[in-house]
Amino acid sequence: MIQLLANTRSKEYPVFLSAGAMAGAGRLWRSLGNEGKVVIITDSNVAGLHLSSLAQSFAASGASVQSVIVEAGETAKSLENTTGLYSRLFALKTRRRDAVCALGGGVVGDLAGFVASTYMRGIKLIQVPTSLLAQVDSSVGGKVGVNIPEAKNFVGTFYQPDMVITDPSLLKTLPRSQLVEGLAEVVKYCLISGEDFFANFEMSHDEFLSLNLAYVEPVIRRCIEYKLRVVSEDERDFGRRAVLNLGHSVGHGIEAAGRFELYSHGQAVALGLLAAVRLSVQVLQLPGEYPERLETLLKLLGLPVRIEGIKPAQVIDAMASDKKADDLSANMVLLRRLGEPVINCDVEAGMLRREVERLAAEA
Repeated sequence: MIQLLANTRSKEYPVFLSAGAMAGAGRLWRSLGNEGKVVIITDSNVAGLHLSSLAQSFAASGASVQSVIVEAGETAKSLENTTGLYSRLFALKTRRRDAVCALGGGVVGDLAGFVASTYMRGIKLIQVPTSLLAQVDSSVGGKVGVNIPEAKNFVGTFYQPDMVITDPSLLKTLPRSQLVEGLAEVVKYCLISGEDFFANFEMSHDEFLSLNLAYVEPVIRRCIEYKLRVVSEDERDFGRRAVLNLGHSVGHGIEAAGRFELYSHGQAVALGLLAAVRLSVQVLQLPGEYPERLETLLKLLGLPVRIEGIKPAQVIDAMASDKKADDLSANMVLLRRLGEPVINCDVEAGMLRREVERLAAEA
């Protein structure tokens, strides 16, 4: 069992990483001195796959266990659902010594984490991520939140969990499309970590696609370790943490332009990464080989490299209204070299528009 330590200003907590780690969830939770009840929040897709096993693990350690199931999908991250979960926790007599356990992907992690951060002004939180995107990124770092009708994640908090259990064997129950979607975040970490990580993943990506856990686990570990280092320096996203948004400026614009239905988050980020790397060549003189190498890798992974069904102007308009866009030209994260991301890059509006148009052009 690998134990990584998240060390932030607000909290230190362990991230347990190992195939089969979920089976030991109760024992690990008790080893940290916890004795209250555990309320597992999961969704209708994950419940039939993993809820029983996780509940049994907590029960075997002597914990009282309850569960709440929400409908799967992005619409679960609503203020209406949040209110319903508060009422359910109250009915279960959940108190400050108890814990909410988020079992699921990024949607469940965000929703359950936000509920835990605000119920009784904050109760204990356990993250058990079941999707690749959640395992490498969203389950660590403490960003939790819900959507409003106008936009995603506009209501949220920074709230670090008390424990994260990352079990790569759970990825074997994912639909292929969800595994591929999560690979966009892995590629992001390859780009911001360095040439060695990127080149290794280029050569061995098929080992990940086939879920060879001997290869998958070290890749997930490297992604988590990078994020933990960044969050330890900038917990509340005032500076360095912005490097984690590589590809997300254009990606969020694509998601929003498609009304969060045409492209999944991972697909949109993949397209955003391609735009960011192309812009990096022009703005920061990133070596010109990388756009082609990245495009080839994305194709091999099954991620999109062209926008279809959305007009470039719609993407630009959506970017201008994104919550991170204090100024459209001053919020781009680009790369001087692989492993050397640069925040707040000044990208001329016309240059940005041309790259978005290029994504929409015919191959």
